Amino acid sequence: MRMTLSMINRTFIQILKVGRMRTLSYHTTVVQFTDEEYSSVINDYSSAENKLDKKIPLAVEEYKRQRSLLPTQPQNPHLLKVSILGEPNVGKSTLTNKLVKWKVCAVSRKVHTTRKKASAILIEDNKQIVFLDTPGFVEPELTHKHHLEPTFVMDPLKSIREADILAVVVDISNKWTNNRISKNIQEVLEQFRDKKSILVLNKIDAMKSKSRLLSLTKILTGGVINSIETSNFELDTSEQKGSVKEIMQFDSKTIEENSEKVSNPSTSHTAHQNRGWASFSKVFMVSALKNDGINDLRNYLLNEALPKKWMYHDNIITDQHPHEIALMILREKLLEYLPEEIPYVLDLRISKWDVLTTGMPKIEMKIVCTNSKHKRFVIGPGGKYIASCVQKCRHTIKEAFKKDVFLKIAVE
Repeated sequence: MRMTLSMINRTFIQILKVGRMRTLSYHTTVVQFTDEEYSSVINDYSSAENKLDKKIPLAVEEYKRQRSLLPTQPQNPHLLKVSILGEPNVGKSTLTNKLVKWKVCAVSRKVHTTRKKASAILIEDNKQIVFLDTPGFVEPELTHKHHLEPTFVMDPLKSIREADILAVVVDISNKWTNNRISKNIQEVLEQFRDKKSILVLNKIDAMKSKSRLLSLTKILTGGVINSIETSNFELDTSEQKGSVKEIMQFDSKTIEENSEKVSNPSTSHTAHQNRGWASFSKVFMVSALKNDGINDLRNYLLNEALPKKWMYHDNIITDQHPHEIALMILREKLLEYLPEEIPYVLDLRISKWDVLTTGMPKIEMKIVCTNSKHKRFVIGPGGKYIASCVQKCRHTIKEAFKKDVFLKIAVE
């Protein structure tokens, strides 16, 4: 009997799924197929094997080997590079983590958690989405105040130049900033107006009023979404309030269906005193923390993927060095409990990094304090704070690398 190509593929993948199961019996089958079919079988086999082995590498050598791999090129490859922009602490990193379904970016309630540009990769079928998570936009003079690297000024612009689409994230729960697109971001949108841009309203679970949400959406979009005039659309009294789920369903599509096409959206932009941007093609309402609305945003981006060659091998989840990920997690935890400027002036280092024969990483990190006062804050009474920090770091590192970890942190 001649085995078809699909039969062979299914056989290979089934064997892989059970983890190369122990052979109980065997028989020999002669299979005849062309060189083209043979190449396809090998590629499918490798692809299935890679999906099972997909992980963030622990060993530096493995990281280097992974980065040296040529990009995977499936049949009819599609690619989309997404630059996620926003002011500090609007939830860009949490959003990125949820979109790629992996812990790859630092998350904290304090500003300036992300220290430099990092890429996270999502793959669905023949589509690869590369998320360029960047530091929040800050004024150059603030980099000195928070002891920030020059990347805080330069990385967002690099990210934007590379991107196919710009996703502007606004913290809709912040009453001080939820009614404007920052001047820096507006200038960038103007400079790169040839790129498609979308608006992501994050932390939507904090909103209880549809009318307030509509009002803010009008301001942030200049009353225009995808060249659709929305300024004349009003809610009925019965629709003024609703549950979070109902509010999240009240998206740009709902607004567009009740609006009129306009030929010159820039006039609406001016009418809103430059607090918004009138060229967003879509508005998404999400709660990244609660994973609400994320699927809709992810599906939209997948549908927007362009017929281009992939940038990365399909084993790669992030381009970050494993040491950078561990230090990122430590910084994240320090930001959670240290006051004021202290977490920003600490020097975090990797002292030792080994992978044991069992596969468990043995990591030793060091926190170098600038003075004894800071050291007391880091350690806490009876070592309480640093002990809690080690425990939380260990849990999050395990989450990122999908491996239990031996972790030691020294304070100097």
